Amino acid sequence: MERFEQIYEEHREAVRAFVRRRAPESVVDDVVSETFLVCWRKLDRVPAEPRPWLYAVARKTLANQRRRLAREQSLGAADPASAVAETEPVGDTALAAGFAALSERDREVLRLIAWEGLSLAEAAVVLGCSALACRVRYHRAKTRLARRLEAIEAFRPDLKGATR
Repeated sequence: MERFEQIYEEHREAVRAFVRRRAPESVVDDVVSETFLVCWRKLDRVPAEPRPWLYAVARKTLANQRRRLAREQSLGAADPASAVAETEPVGDTALAAGFAALSERDREVLRLIAWEGLSLAEAAVVLGCSALACRVRYHRAKTRLARRLEAIEAFRPDLKGATR
């Protein structure tokens, strides 16, 4: 019980911020609650550094919620406005456009390292891959983002230098 309370107190806000950056506010509390419920149930499996593990659980919880909502929508049971949607930070126009043009796989590895401040090894835990595979994914995602930004700046001179 004491270990769970410590994990909850130390990581609640980080998990909330992680979920907030990926889902609308209407589902944040549910996803965070479900994440810590899984933590409670699997407390004996939670590693010494729980943050990447908690992010992985939150990520899977969001994916499950998206699938459930998609199923409900296809049956006409859910209001499309209540669906879990990807949310991206508002900011630099060229960077936002370049980031949006990436695949979800590329965006997620960049989010984990740039937004969440995880190391490559920690991001690998969240993504369920090896540290080496994560390093390769991160490098490729950065390269694709740089190419997208170059293309955007080439076609939109009004955005030239907007990412710097």
